[in-house]
Amino acid sequence: MIPKVLASKLPQAKRPVIPGDLNWADGLLLLTVFFWGVNFSVVKVALLEIPPLLFNGLRFAFTSALMLVLTLATGHRLKFQRRHLPYLIGLGLLGNTAYQLFFILGIAQTTADNSALILATVPAWVALFGTLAGVEQVRRQGWLGVILSLGGIALIILGSNHQVDLQFGGATLRGDVLILLGTLCWSTYTLAIRPVLRHYPSAVLTSFSTLMGTIPLILLATPSMLAFHWRSVSGLAWSALIISGTFGITLAYFFWNYGVSRLGSARTSFYSNLSPPISLLVAWLWLGETLTPLQWGGALLALAGVVLSRRYTFLVSGK
Repeated sequence: MIPKVLASKLPQAKRPVIPGDLNWADGLLLLTVFFWGVNFSVVKVALLEIPPLLFNGLRFAFTSALMLVLTLATGHRLKFQRRHLPYLIGLGLLGNTAYQLFFILGIAQTTADNSALILATVPAWVALFGTLAGVEQVRRQGWLGVILSLGGIALIILGSNHQVDLQFGGATLRGDVLILLGTLCWSTYTLAIRPVLRHYPSAVLTSFSTLMGTIPLILLATPSMLAFHWRSVSGLAWSALIISGTFGITLAYFFWNYGVSRLGSARTSFYSNLSPPISLLVAWLWLGETLTPLQWGGALLALAGVVLSRRYTFLVSGK
């Protein structure tokens, strides 16, 4: 299945997406949010032994290499029109370098609860930007779905067993702003990559943009690489890094951009709000964390919101 997706050619003409018209893209996006849900627990394991900046640099270096191998192995070549190169490089810096840096720097200066809630606004930003640009049409029921999914994630946070720490502004203001900037970077990337998907296969664009975004991340991680005590890293931490890079980034990014090419930016972004419920389920099954009734209710509400927003969002014909 994976080679077929990576080797697929994108259609040149688009049509409005039909409500309820499920296809391979939907299945792959469900698999993507499953990867991301599991990835939270995997990354926690690696970060116990590897500093965040170093972890990101190593993970993206591995990811870029793996993406190139998969792309070339499926018969693709990284050939682009010269006029598109500045745009593609910009996408890589926006969706990888800037997003990752804003997130890492922001999470250190705000609470995990604040971060989760801010990141959950990605679908709303993508839908809003797409509507303003005239490329997406979100009906009233679709906006209701966006609100429901955001409310579901809020319930997941509020229903947690730890002391909830939602305190926007004040001491967390700087971190909140950084997380919001990261959210806007990813939202813009999701919307901005779709026009060039008309010209190139999604695997080629994903590989190139990730490579462009990885170079600055490696440069920023170089001081940590030189000072780090490598022998202190266990096999478990290395395994977590490889698993995160393979599934949480490589395959997830391939499938995400494939979804953007087939379903549009807004409908693809809605799936991201299934990641917190899946993350909760994985933590419950794998890490033994206890889930409260409020969290179960929030997970169901988030699921209902994603289903509703997906059904009532369309691509604008000819855009």
